[in-house]
Amino acid sequence: MGQEKLRQWKKFSAALWCLFLSLSLALVLGCSSSDDDVFLERTVEVEAGDATLTCADKGDIVACRGIPYAEPPVGDLRFAPPAPRLLEGNIRATSFGSACVQDDGSGSEDCLFLNVFFPKDTELGDNLPVMVWIHGGALIQGASSVPGYDLPALVKEGVIVVTINYRLNAFGFLPHPALEDPTGNFGLKDQVAALEWVKDYIEDFGGNPDNVTIFGESAGGHSVLSLMVSSRKDSGLFHKAIVQSGSYSPEQTALGAGYYILGSFFGDLNGYPDVVPGFPPTGAGPCSGTNEEIRACLRNLTTDEVMDIQLAAPTWVWISPVYAAGTFLPKNIQTALTDGDVANVPVMIGSNRHEGTLFAGLFLAQFGYMGDETQYRAGVSALINPTGEPAYEAFATAAGDYYLNVAPGGAGDLNLYRNAYSMIWTDATFSCNALAHASALAAADRPTYSYWFTDADAPINPTYSTLGFLSSLFNFGAWGVGAVHSFEIQYIFGTVQTHPDVTPAQRNLSDRMITYWTNFAKNGDPGEGWTVYNETNIRDLNPAGDSDVTAAGFDGAHHCTAFWAVPFPI
Repeated sequence: MGQEKLRQWKKFSAALWCLFLSLSLALVLGCSSSDDDVFLERTVEVEAGDATLTCADKGDIVACRGIPYAEPPVGDLRFAPPAPRLLEGNIRATSFGSACVQDDGSGSEDCLFLNVFFPKDTELGDNLPVMVWIHGGALIQGASSVPGYDLPALVKEGVIVVTINYRLNAFGFLPHPALEDPTGNFGLKDQVAALEWVKDYIEDFGGNPDNVTIFGESAGGHSVLSLMVSSRKDSGLFHKAIVQSGSYSPEQTALGAGYYILGSFFGDLNGYPDVVPGFPPTGAGPCSGTNEEIRACLRNLTTDEVMDIQLAAPTWVWISPVYAAGTFLPKNIQTALTDGDVANVPVMIGSNRHEGTLFAGLFLAQFGYMGDETQYRAGVSALINPTGEPAYEAFATAAGDYYLNVAPGGAGDLNLYRNAYSMIWTDATFSCNALAHASALAAADRPTYSYWFTDADAPINPTYSTLGFLSSLFNFGAWGVGAVHSFEIQYIFGTVQTHPDVTPAQRNLSDRMITYWTNFAKNGDPGEGWTVYNETNIRDLNPAGDSDVTAAGFDGAHHCTAFWAVPFPI
């Protein structure tokens, strides 16, 4: 399949799998935690800027939670870039701030908070490396208060970790020609505002504003890539970058397409051409009149009305950064990487061996759990050809054929169909893009370190035991789902260490991954013999022991050249 036609197919399929990205986050990481430290007996006072923060004393880690880094994005600041907020006064920072509005309507628009975790003995002037975590959730879900992100074990290796909220859904990514900034991307600009806050204040927590690593998973990794190709890529706000499973949908959305995909459901496009190639014209939303009147209307909608409009749009799940020349995001990720127009910083980038199993599992019920080939074919068709285009149906058939020949299982194994379906999700969406991005970054002469997380027996957190129903439906690892999307996070943040089913080898893998990630934050090099990517040294992260695999070996495991790079079969 040629790269241009693969990109076209991904635009068709993006809406479907973005939905399951959001569902996966809810299942794997759970809901936002509450303020468990409201009645703490032990607190620490931190002087920062003109503020005194009362933070939680958690033994060897100090947790300053719920710090506002920008003004509430409401009123005239809705659908507008974030406004800086000074750190001043007495701030009780022992509990998380509100999550941003989620795709189910929960959360709050007043949500621009961050959290700072640092070693207890840290003093002003220690200049510790800083790691800023950008959470995932398909840009429609998630928060820095997710339990798995709290008290990260990374801190124990001598770094400061900052976790942030940013606007989601239409609040963070509404493109409309009536807005002062028609591209939207307010959620990405919130991330920049948080980095600016770090630049201004992190020294007061013992951190080094000139040694900041941005890292994130899924939509967070996609955000990292977006920041790396944005107009702020050379701002000095970050100095290293880690992309975890964030290479999906690198084409993003062109400005005009964004107007039709989401913007038109909110307001009259006000003279914008009626036809965009490939996108049918749509009716105007509830806001009309002059640009000024449309802006006022948009900002007067209730939170529920905004979400109702978004959810009523046929393509509501396609929340994507929008690019246009001369704007915050001048090129999409794919074009910028191809052009070498990317931040000149060291990068770690990678993916998981069985990324797609979770998404496949969430979709199975709609196709009778794919217990036969007819159900499997229907699922593959819906994934690859959701719009029913005859040309893409030919490719869906070819994909279905190919993966039945390479998936685990065989005659008499009903899991064969589910395994094949999962592999299509993994290879087309995550793995082959991750490999291409590592190669592009290396070609652009950016110090690049590529990884492949392959612990097929990564445990499922008992809190989210609902995932257990998948265990008998796939032939990937002891739990069935394998090294699935997001499962590496528990190793990096250290929460896997206390899992009741964790093995000593898995604890050791977690320790090694924490060391890699913090070494990289400290020095721009993960160390431990992991060398700059040269197509022979993708670091295979596995409990049996880490090793290097070649790009050719990775490519073969994910069928990138064998199927996804062949001519489009029509």
